[in-house]
This record gives sequence, structure tokens and C-alpha cells, in this order.
Amino acid sequence: MANLPRVALILTGGTIDSVGKDRLDLAWYIEAGKRLNDGELLQQLPELKSIAEVQEIPFRRLPSHALIDKDWLDLVRTIHKIFDEDKADGIVITHGTNTIEETAYFLNLTLKTDKPVVVVGSMRPSSAISADGYLNLVNAIKVAADPQSKGRGCLLVMNDTIFNGRDVTKNATYRVEAFQSRDLGPLGFADGDGKIVYYHQPVRKHTVNTEFDVRNLQSLPRVDMVLSYVGAGRPTPAEDAAFDKCFKEKGMLMCLCSRVASGRVVRSPGLQRRGFVAGDNLQPWKARLLLALALTITTNADEIQSMFDTY
Repeated sequence: MANLPRVALILTGGTIDSVGKDRLDLAWYIEAGKRLNDGELLQQLPELKSIAEVQEIPFRRLPSHALIDKDWLDLVRTIHKIFDEDKADGIVITHGTNTIEETAYFLNLTLKTDKPVVVVGSMRPSSAISADGYLNLVNAIKVAADPQSKGRGCLLVMNDTIFNGRDVTKNATYRVEAFQSRDLGPLGFADGDGKIVYYHQPVRKHTVNTEFDVRNLQSLPRVDMVLSYVGAGRPTPAEDAAFDKCFKEKGMLMCLCSRVASGRVVRSPGLQRRGFVAGDNLQPWKARLLLALALTITTNADEIQSMFDTY
């Protein structure tokens, strides 16, 4: 069929191309160590031929928990190369769900294109009864091929639902409806009638409107996470003392986030005096990404806080 949209498909691994020991293996398939062969996922979806011209682009296939900063930086360069060489109108990236939201947010902050980039995964392996990955991938390709998706940042498509990479998070270990955006809701849906429908536009700056251009970077500044337990949402007294020492003696910046699933963390006068940045409503693992990127630009806490208030 002529004049179909061109969609590049990058496979990075995850449950979506995993193969279990049998069709009821919905939990231990990772231990089986089996994956679909190159091209096999597309071969099982002949329906895509009427939706888009899909080209599989080689990239390293790793489980999501094995990805490191270098993989993200190489992925950004791969995406830009595809668009710079005019090989696609949109891109879909398959990904493991454990860290898919972090990759989505990283791309949302760093890509210098307004063309659709969609990440997609699945909660059940490809070999399972009622595997969700096949329809998820079809819907992701539909979203990437749809002109309405342009300029909305990096998107995540799961379970017929379209999320912005900044706001989405995984909320369940096995359920196909695992992904939600609790504070803000989804952007739209890939519905059963074949239509892609949007109801919202991201307001926070992304992609071409950020100052983060990582195409020439080989690494990112190190940012660690410290979990506070017993008391939720605030560091313990002992942690406070350690943080103050790090700030006074080493100038180390800290970002305070909440361990609860919803709501903002604000920068009080006391936090400001102590060199803290407030993480807004970002989960800690996403705040870690933004702080690392911010540190490639500045070490001024006030300037970094402005980024957290903007992105």
C-alpha cells in the first residue's frame, strides 16, 4: 500500500520479546533465558502491513534492569541518526517495563525532535496465553504513525492508553493495566475502533524546548538515591546531618522527593538554605535523571530548581 507512514522499530528487550517455558509461564519466563529471534516479533504481526512501513533497526537487546547511562546516550544518538537520515516519520522502542518510565522521561528531556517517539512494553511474555505485547506494539506503531502525536514529547503506550513520558509510572507487578499517571491522567487512547484519540497536551517543556543536548556526551554525572524509611516523605535526623555535611564540605546538591505515589514536594526556605532542590511531583528515579542532566549545565541550586519547576 502506497504512502503509508514510515515507522522505525528499535528492540531493546524486555518481557515483550521474552519466551517462557510454556503458555502459562507468566512469572518465571526471565529465568528461561529465551527471546524471540531478530525480526520474529514483526513476523507475527502481518496486520502492520496495512498500518505503516515498519523497519527494524539494530540495537543492543538488554533487559531493562541491565541498561546503563551509556545505553541511553547511544539510544538518543540512534534516534537522531534515523531522523537525520530521513528513514522514518516516527519511532517505536520496545523496552522492559521495570525501567521503561525512566527511559521515556530521559528521551522526553533530551531528544531534539518533535517527531513521534513511543516506548512500549508488555506485562506478559510473547509465549503466554493472552499475551498483551502484540496489541501493545500494534497500538504503539499506530500512535507513532499518527500526525497528532507530533510535538507531544516521548510517549508511552500500554494497555490501549497513551501516556506522557514525564508523568507515567508503573504501579503493579503483573497486571496489564500496570501503568498510570496518578496526578494527571493519560494523554489519550489507542481505541478498539482503530482511532488514536488525544484529550490533553503536555504543558511541561520537553524535547526541542529543553537545554539538554546529550548527543556528544559519553557519560552523565553520578546521582545516587537514598531511601528514608520509618518516617515517610522527610529525611531522618541522622540523614539530615549527613546531607548538611555533604553540602557544607563538598558542595553536594540534594533533591528531596517523596516516597508516596502522588503529590508535590515543595522547596521550603529551610531546604533552600541547605542547598536542597525540591522534586515537584517526580518519582525519585525520575528526579535522579533530571538532576543528572541539570548538572551537565550548572551546579547552581536555584537554577536547577527552576528546571524542576519547568520540566
